[in-house]
Amino acid sequence: MTTLPNRFAGFSIAPLAWALTTQLGQILPYADCAARTNWTLPVCGGGAALSVWGVIIAVDGWRGWSTSQRKFGQAFLSIAVVFVFAICLQGAASMLLSPCAR
Repeated sequence: MTTLPNRFAGFSIAPLAWALTTQLGQILPYADCAARTNWTLPVCGGGAALSVWGVIIAVDGWRGWSTSQRKFGQAFLSIAVVFVFAICLQGAASMLLSPCAR
């Protein structure tokens, strides 16, 4: 069974990964255009993988929870899924748009 901080770390990883990929999504297109590379897509992929890992940690921590606590956990799980979806949309946008397009 996981410890209490690990349960809540799973719930906070997805929003933090989204915040990180959002900030890097604002910075990396300029660097990608100058260097003719595309780092935005791998960063988004890593952020999505990190978010899914956080969801797995969170679900693993539910084993010792009561029914009312699981409802709370399910609300956080749905929020984490929304963050994963947002990161995937950002990655899709980086595939469709050139970093040099303004």
